[in-house]
Amino acid sequence: MQTCDLCGGQDAETFATKHELNYLRCTDCGLVYSNPLHFDFKAYNEEMNEDLHDTHVGKLESPRYARTYARLLKEFEPYRLKGRFVEVGCSTGSFLKHVKDAGWQEIGVEPVASSARFGLEQLNLDIHIGTLETAEIPSASVDVVYSNAVIEHLKNPSEVVKQAFEVLRPGGLFYADTVNIDSYTWRFLGTRWKLVDPRMHLSLFTPDTLSAYCTQAGFEVKTITTHGVRFHATRADQPKGLSRLVDELRKAPYSWAARRTLKGDNIAIFAQKPA
Repeated sequence: MQTCDLCGGQDAETFATKHELNYLRCTDCGLVYSNPLHFDFKAYNEEMNEDLHDTHVGKLESPRYARTYARLLKEFEPYRLKGRFVEVGCSTGSFLKHVKDAGWQEIGVEPVASSARFGLEQLNLDIHIGTLETAEIPSASVDVVYSNAVIEHLKNPSEVVKQAFEVLRPGGLFYADTVNIDSYTWRFLGTRWKLVDPRMHLSLFTPDTLSAYCTQAGFEVKTITTHGVRFHATRADQPKGLSRLVDELRKAPYSWAARRTLKGDNIAIFAQKPA
């Protein structure tokens, strides 16, 4: 019987069904997770990463992503002590290149070999092909462990959170950004939302369950925020012209409220290892 990765509970109810696979919700802690049945999740994830390779590479030259990366690095700067920064699931290395250029000693971890090799060979980045566990990073040697759009792909997110705690120095920061299933977007779109995909996103979080993962590992949660609201399942579905403007005006109150109610469709958590 499959048990909940967060609390170990065995009682769960069907939360949603898509692509002939079920999401279950733990009746004890509320974690939503994909019921494995008979599906090769690892192969599907690698296939999707291959398809998105050019998109990931394109982020390196994107002004929009450059602004986002600069903002994040500014927030991480107060934690710089040893100067070592780990990105879990660094893909082709677009963000990690900015990390290195900002003077950090960069360490990337990426299980998809084709993505990792681009960062290794084209960007000259320090990337380990594998997992945080197999990277053999010394304990208490890192200032920041960063994860963006990664932990939702994992069957056992607890392993990464615990490993992040291990490699971080006292006072170091764990940052994770992931999907919020307790969001306005889920309310509006349900299973039409493209990020609700049990073939690829094996774990779906709420602010409460993501916080619980961190506190269970020993972290102190400093801040947790959400952002983002969607009315349409894909960009192709979005209206154009005046209708797009009307749509954005209709969405504005939800976007504003999401920052107060924690119902934006992305969660970002800052969790600190006690000093």
